[in-house]
Amino acid sequence: MYAVRSCFATAAAVVPLFVVVAVGRWSAADAAVCCDSSAVAGGVASCPNGNRTFYAVETFGGATCGDNRTAVPVRKCCPPDRPYDPEVRFCGGPAPVSGGGDDYRQRMMRRLRDGFRAAADAAAVGYDYEPPRCGAAHVLVDVPAGEVAGLMGEADRSAAGMLPPGYCFDLTPSEELVARTCRPRDQYCDRGGRYTCVNKCCKGDRMIVAEGGCKKSETPFALSAYDTDADGRPAGLSGRTVLPYYARLRCVQRDIVVGGFALTADGSLYRAADGATLPAADYCVEYYAAAAAAGQPATVRPEAFVCASAAAAADTRASWKYFVMLVGFVPSIVCLALTLLVYATLSGLRNVHGYYVMCYVACLLLSFVCLLAIQWTQDSMERQWCELFGYFTLFAFLTTFCWLNVICFDIYWMLRYNNSINKNTSISVRTIIYHIYCWGLSSICVSTGYLFQHSHHETLLKLAPDIGIHNCWFSDNTNTGNIIFFILPVSVMLSVNLILFVLTAIHCSRIKSELNKFKRTDSKTQRFLVDKEKFVMSIKLFLVMGIPWTFEILSKILQNDWFIWHILDEINALQGVMIFIIFVAKRKVITSLRKKFRGSMDHSESTKMNTISGSSQSSCAHKNYNDF
Repeated sequence: MYAVRSCFATAAAVVPLFVVVAVGRWSAADAAVCCDSSAVAGGVASCPNGNRTFYAVETFGGATCGDNRTAVPVRKCCPPDRPYDPEVRFCGGPAPVSGGGDDYRQRMMRRLRDGFRAAADAAAVGYDYEPPRCGAAHVLVDVPAGEVAGLMGEADRSAAGMLPPGYCFDLTPSEELVARTCRPRDQYCDRGGRYTCVNKCCKGDRMIVAEGGCKKSETPFALSAYDTDADGRPAGLSGRTVLPYYARLRCVQRDIVVGGFALTADGSLYRAADGATLPAADYCVEYYAAAAAAGQPATVRPEAFVCASAAAAADTRASWKYFVMLVGFVPSIVCLALTLLVYATLSGLRNVHGYYVMCYVACLLLSFVCLLAIQWTQDSMERQWCELFGYFTLFAFLTTFCWLNVICFDIYWMLRYNNSINKNTSISVRTIIYHIYCWGLSSICVSTGYLFQHSHHETLLKLAPDIGIHNCWFSDNTNTGNIIFFILPVSVMLSVNLILFVLTAIHCSRIKSELNKFKRTDSKTQRFLVDKEKFVMSIKLFLVMGIPWTFEILSKILQNDWFIWHILDEINALQGVMIFIIFVAKRKVITSLRKKFRGSMDHSESTKMNTISGSSQSSCAHKNYNDF
């Protein structure tokens, strides 16, 4: 079996379809197109009406585009010029009419007017062309004709212009009105029913492509289910309709099932190579567009996918690893936020060194928030947003390591070259350089990785980080892009930090021996003690962030599932707590906080007393004036 990329569907935004039909007999001459963005590349809805946006807006029955009429929400199941074919449960080809999509849209309006009289008094129409999105516990089904008639009655009894929510409507090739909606999976997929539900790898009408991910498909999802014999082997077609649903397969890497497969009537997967039967939660099926040979069209075939043996679902929300990670990240985020708050509150900490610490803590806080959000939301996140969010997380982490690098270098610089003639100018110049280094290096790495991933050059694609392909972060620890754009720069910065600490420690030892030799107690000694305290704090910071990340990198390279790596992962997740202990949970900082809040309370009390005293004196003055 060979690994393939998991799919993250990239869907256009779903907005309501608005239908308004004129009073009286409707004709095509009454229709006026106010806006039509349905043909725009990418399918972006950009026709405004009130506080909503549509794909197209039309008026009817003598209404004009300047009337700004409120529209009635209705959703069309298929693109504007295509009917829905219930035989294959897919949108058919363009409607065979002489007027093309416009004529089909007019016939659609006539049928909706005839069926839903509640919309007859309205005067504008807008469109969306996508069925409802169903969750993992639901399947998209065609509503029976009798129920569609019932929906028409319900719409007539409802408020004027309102149609049943949660449905899409369309015409069949035979001009029948059809409705589709989401229904609970357990009601449709029982063993004795007419349907077999299977997990589809991509959302909606999309399929997996060889380049990775899911793209729009023009192939109906038409698979068959088989009855089984006593040994669990396929024995013949069951005659049941296969209904797809989407539930993300809980693993990072997937393998294609080789040797053939068959879907059984109860929703299991029969693997022909070894005769094994996999439950519904352990596989997904999808049409797969293989890479086209030179001069040949791409072949599309149904494939089954299972979790790769080395990448079983170990990092999902139901696993103990996810719970342990959550226990570490949440306290870290809280402690990092408190550290920023303390540094912003105490003026004594807002020196140059404190400013660099605040930049570092802010970037680390942002990194942890993004990483936690990825773990929590990536199952429901669209691929394009998943990719952008992943690259932003990479930017935040790289910037964090850059600011740690700055802190280490600045301590070394201050101890080694503290005799600057114009110290303020030197600090300002260094700070500007630090900003350029941190934001610039991170931006270059992230933008280069993004360009590599979207390049058409085969060599650059092999070097791409592949963020957003399997999940919203690096999917493969041994991926070349992971090494180039994350492991390598982080390793270099950690190595530089270690060298800087060694050089700084040697210099501190030499200065300390000189001061002890001459027993000096002047300002130079005091300055050295202050810088030494910063250096010790930086060593603690490096140990907190450097050592766990070093082992994290080693675990990615060695690819061993040792239990010690999980312990170090938890230590890594608790960095925020340890940083709070290093920078805030100190006697000096706690004393300053007490003085700060006690001073604020004393000042408030003093102001209150002065106000009372002033009021008393004012009363006395007035009294004396009156007596006089």
